Amino acid sequence: MAEAENIQKVGNVEFRVVFSRRRTLGISVLPDASVIVRVPYRTSRKTISRIVGEKSAWIIRHRDNFKNQYQNKPGRSYTNGSSQLFRGSTYILNLSESRKKFVKFNGSSIDIGLENNGDESSVRKLLQKAFKNEALKYLPHMFYNIIEKHRECEFKPTGLVIRSMRTRWGSCSNKGKITLSSELIRLSDRYIEYVIVHELCHLKQHNHGPKYYGLLSELYPDWKRARKEMKAYILNERFIR
Repeated sequence: MAEAENIQKVGNVEFRVVFSRRRTLGISVLPDASVIVRVPYRTSRKTISRIVGEKSAWIIRHRDNFKNQYQNKPGRSYTNGSSQLFRGSTYILNLSESRKKFVKFNGSSIDIGLENNGDESSVRKLLQKAFKNEALKYLPHMFYNIIEKHRECEFKPTGLVIRSMRTRWGSCSNKGKITLSSELIRLSDRYIEYVIVHELCHLKQHNHGPKYYGLLSELYPDWKRARKEMKAYILNERFIR
């Protein structure tokens, strides 16, 4: 999102600072309990620390509320017969013992073979790698199809990166390079398209002002609903980590 950022801490509040062309300072507590402070360029560290300190009680209250919601949810299981999301559909894990590791997407199941198939940590790591490989194949294909779909906008990103991201679905650097989270491979195409269009719009409008949202609404009219549903996903599902 055409922004520079860094990590800072005030008291026991750790937060990510995002510098952009906005005019005011805004604080967001995300459903994963991370904190983002968006500020105009050239805002001093002293000013940021002062405002975060003033709002620390509010931040901590909302952050801890999200943490409690997250911690009280059962962890995602990686046992035989458990379910996983892939491309917006529920798949059942079918584990088997095998000297040679493998992962196969087979109809409505994901067949996984490894020596110690009772070790959930090993299953998780193998599945994480498989999902990332699928993301590396599928997301670029969809990305360039969407650029072609909106060719009248003449989107010209300087590059595309697919990588694991803990707190973001995507980003656009101030040099025009777009990064997408490999976790998107879990979601249906309509959400992937929303994230891609969201980031592409930052190539034209490097902020979240009225012109940006005007363009986003033109290209993806249902963006508010998509964003709301994706926030619900973060609350109801644990990312592979």
